[in-house]
Amino acid sequence: MALPPWSTDPAGAAGPPPAPGDLLAAPARRWPDRPAIDDGTVTHTFAELEAGALALAGRLAAEGIGAGDRVVVLAEKRSVMPMIILGIWKRGAVYVPLDATEPEDRLRALLARLRPAAVLTLGDREPPAPGALLLGGERLAGVLAGPAAPHPTVAHGPEDVAYIVFASGATGEPQGAEITAEGLFAHFTGHNEVLRCTPDSRVLSLSPFHFDVSLLDTLLPLSVGAFVHQFRSLPAGAVMRSVIARQRITHLLAVTVMLGLITGDGRQITRAKLPALELVMTGAQVCHPDVLRVWGRELPETRVVQAFGPPEATIFAFSHPVGPADTDRDTPCPVGTPLRGVRARLVRDDGTEAEGPGAEGELWVGGPQVMRGYFDQVGETARVVVEADGTRWFRTGDTCVRDADGALVLRRHDERITWLAGRRTHLAEITRTALGCGGVERAVAAAVRREGRDTVALAVASKDPRTLAEVTAHLRGHLPEPLRPALLAWTPAAPAPQPEERELLRWLAEAAQHARTPYVALSADGAAEPIDEVETCP
Repeated sequence: MALPPWSTDPAGAAGPPPAPGDLLAAPARRWPDRPAIDDGTVTHTFAELEAGALALAGRLAAEGIGAGDRVVVLAEKRSVMPMIILGIWKRGAVYVPLDATEPEDRLRALLARLRPAAVLTLGDREPPAPGALLLGGERLAGVLAGPAAPHPTVAHGPEDVAYIVFASGATGEPQGAEITAEGLFAHFTGHNEVLRCTPDSRVLSLSPFHFDVSLLDTLLPLSVGAFVHQFRSLPAGAVMRSVIARQRITHLLAVTVMLGLITGDGRQITRAKLPALELVMTGAQVCHPDVLRVWGRELPETRVVQAFGPPEATIFAFSHPVGPADTDRDTPCPVGTPLRGVRARLVRDDGTEAEGPGAEGELWVGGPQVMRGYFDQVGETARVVVEADGTRWFRTGDTCVRDADGALVLRRHDERITWLAGRRTHLAEITRTALGCGGVERAVAAAVRREGRDTVALAVASKDPRTLAEVTAHLRGHLPEPLRPALLAWTPAAPAPQPEERELLRWLAEAAQHARTPYVALSADGAAEPIDEVETCP
């Protein structure tokens, strides 16, 4: 059996891609006893991954779960995750990863929207999903370790949804990008031309499984016979560098925040300490030139690549090989050129295309990698996915310019979007959640720099400053930890004079720089008075 067409296997180059559920069928036949993946505690061979997927598929089939059904996984960074994903896909079902640590109210709301046929958990959490099959903890482990009877894979059609990945959205609630099987495989094909993963590669997987990058740093390398180490330890630079050396990692895929931690002050980035490293890929945000400079200077024979693109266009859609000219620059390097099969255009405010060097406009991404749409948000899908020239385009909201070589350079993100702990965050989700708390009449959020890290400051207007206690509890129940504000400010509600949003944002930024408490009260002139302890409203 040939490896998939994005591999280096000549026999597979001209053939069709496998069904998503059969991604590991060829590696399992070629190298059944070869270690495929470990998480520092448990190692699985290719044969064990395929057997676990078959066992889960059999159980799902017995429960009547099949093509198009949504299966939610409360995902954790564990070596059994590929079994679970492929078991779902062998039934032609839709894989929906959610963070296993989602706050209870947020998880309840997501499950109510998704109406899943099944919810799988690796721990003992019992999610609120009436009517769904619940498999968790020891029960799920027992299924995965059970007999693997032959099971005919239910293939996804090209336009069938393979997975849904949720991210912060402009509507103020999480938005789920529906990615098709065709889109995922188009991405694998284009991206392995950049990664060059082979059966001899050893990949470090850092991304949590509720992020779509986990498919790139885990399933793609496994599908071509590479080894993957799932990193589950403390995300400290020294620890990650030690793992890279000990595991003889050849391919490091790290979002910008993680690569910065690994880089540290740069003194530990040497060939003697990282002897096997062939490629470093970073993405999500545009990497700081100082970080790229270290890798280019200390490991010149290691390829360094900047990747870029929104989840709505399947993980990453652009890449830029970082060269000597980039390591000498003081400004961010380009986000790059499109992967094979991806189209890009810059569109001005008047709807015309901006072409040629120096052209600036909103970045549109086109091609099969564009999502089918946002789950259960038809109106929002129609706003950002458009048809033009026979191509489906996603409007990113990002402003880019073309440089002299035709590469795209990011000028600015949509001003409502920020990055928190490597997570693309729409500030509207934070303000909408705050407005859902009783007594809050107005909410304004800003991305700020506080105590050396990017975080959120939130101002709420209410009649009583004691509302801050209720807001804190409400946000804890509805927002994941990285989205919760590090600074919460109170301002009086109307009829008190209401500052313009622009002015309030400036006050928040100033308070974030100087306040030493997590709570402040903002006066009519913007002065921030510390609140040492918040009281609960009677």
